[in-house]
Amino acid sequence: MSTPHVDPSTEQSLSIWFFVGILTLFSGLIILGQGVYEFWHPGITVLANLHPAFWWGLLMTLFGGFYSINFRPGKG
Repeated sequence: MSTPHVDPSTEQSLSIWFFVGILTLFSGLIILGQGVYEFWHPGITVLANLHPAFWWGLLMTLFGGFYSINFRPGKG
């Protein structure tokens, strides 16, 4: 019994940027959640009033969402 021949010109590879986007998106969501939590339970650091976890989480979520959508498999 032979295996069916797969035409290499029809195979689609996954972009590494899709995985980078997924990882950044999930990391950003976790950090964003921590940043939202810190609005009601502020830390005792000097710059806590600037809410860096919220802003970095938001930035990473947007960046990860952009890359996940732009480099998703089957786009085209």
